[in-house]
Amino acid sequence: MSLATLQKKISTFPEEYFDEIDNFLNLLEFKVKALSAIEKQDAPKIIPGLAKGKWKYPKDINAFDNEVAEDFKEYMPSTT
Repeated sequence: MSLATLQKKISTFPEEYFDEIDNFLNLLEFKVKALSAIEKQDAPKIIPGLAKGKWKYPKDINAFDNEVAEDFKEYMPSTT
């Protein structure tokens, strides 16, 4: 969409909505700045080995969930 089209479209809104439009544009400006800052960072966006399936988690990853839950049961509020 061209700037002229955008201006024409905005001018069709009642003036009482201009504050909302301004708020949205401010939010959009913040989003663009934040994403730009993230893209400039040297940190990888993903964990390469994990993304390529090189690192596997064990099939029994949840094997001790019940024991952990038992350990914390005394700290949890009663459901009865």
